[in-house]
Amino acid sequence: MTARRPLGKTGLSAHPLGLAGSFGVPADVVEHAFHAHGMNYFFVTPRCRTLIEGLGRLIAAGHRDDLVIAGGAGLPTGGGVARSHAKLCKLLGTDRIDVFHLFWVQADWYTSGKTWPAMRALKESGKARALAISCHDRVMASRLARELPLDLLMIRYNAAHRGAEREIFEALGPGRPAVCAYTATRWRKLLAPLGAHPAMTAGECYQFALEHPAVDLVLCGAADRAQLDHAALAVASGPLPPARLAEIRTFGDAVRDRYRRRSFFDAH
Repeated sequence: MTARRPLGKTGLSAHPLGLAGSFGVPADVVEHAFHAHGMNYFFVTPRCRTLIEGLGRLIAAGHRDDLVIAGGAGLPTGGGVARSHAKLCKLLGTDRIDVFHLFWVQADWYTSGKTWPAMRALKESGKARALAISCHDRVMASRLARELPLDLLMIRYNAAHRGAEREIFEALGPGRPAVCAYTATRWRKLLAPLGAHPAMTAGECYQFALEHPAVDLVLCGAADRAQLDHAALAVASGPLPPARLAEIRTFGDAVRDRYRRRSFFDAH
């Protein structure tokens, strides 16, 4: 079982593999992730019904203080922040969301007006332990991490998208907020071979993200117990061998070159 570790300077401790409910992970697998692997960071939205059910069971069983629940608001207004927090708390049967995000920040106005004061009020009142944003724009993410009192930054980072190494990790230095990486499989494109390049396994995708010392945790979107066990055991096995890591970087470059003109997100 992989040991939990400090989540930046938040005062929270988390398993380096977080579980998201985007692919309908069953409630019993959520419990299995916690009890069998020690996973305790769960990324949840109101649409993640089975993840909410699993977390509800864990909370009812008395494990609330061992959980790090991450959620957030998609509507960048003061009222949107407050309503999103209240709705998620009600669904989960808890009075706090440990890491509360402002989702998908795309422009400065997302954090202007009453929005960030509402985020700050959640932390000051104890309704959130840490404040976060998620952002695809690396330059903007790096700047906001310096301008806002961020506790955690959620950004895209994988073998095909390594710009964060220079534009975020190096730019922020040791004073950075905690970092949560997501899209580790690059929307599954890293799981398919490309030409002479062998594919990565999902486990290798999570291992790769965690290779960088600036990454505190990586999100896994397991859909069932087999996928969850594969991911958790890969992370528990430790770092990738240097030769395989070099192969993965070459493969990641090939995947990025193959798809970079096909998607808005690949151009950023």
